[in-house]
Amino acid sequence: LLEDIYKSVSLSADTLTAIIGKTEDDGQKSLLSAMLDTCEGFVGTAKKRLQALNTETKTLGILEKLPSELSVVMSTLTDRSNSKMAELMIEGAVMGVTEFKELIREADKNGASLENVRLAGDVLSFHEEMINKMRRYL
Repeated sequence: LLEDIYKSVSLSADTLTAIIGKTEDDGQKSLLSAMLDTCEGFVGTAKKRLQALNTETKTLGILEKLPSELSVVMSTLTDRSNSKMAELMIEGAVMGVTEFKELIREADKNGASLENVRLAGDVLSFHEEMINKMRRYL
């Protein structure tokens, strides 16, 4: 569970960084930056917990990052509007919600630690909050 959390929130942080770089609206950029800070906090927490279990945290490689980075670049070539940035964030967050609901369901079945299931729940809530905050830009 922790490895899945670590990988997912690391990819989310990379995607947020890419989108922030394309965002022109200061208010939206500020909101996305705050979300990035939260996401990086999840990365740090998952990394610490993995290290406590003597599990190596693997930095994501270019092949793992490339699809989301290419998606951001391609999606913003002709449209860098607030609504486009919000749409990209919402699409990613919806995938995150789906992913974390499944991770939590599987973790409950497999007897994962309660603190790690709670972390997954916090990440799920973060994605739901992201969707709600980005809706105003559509």
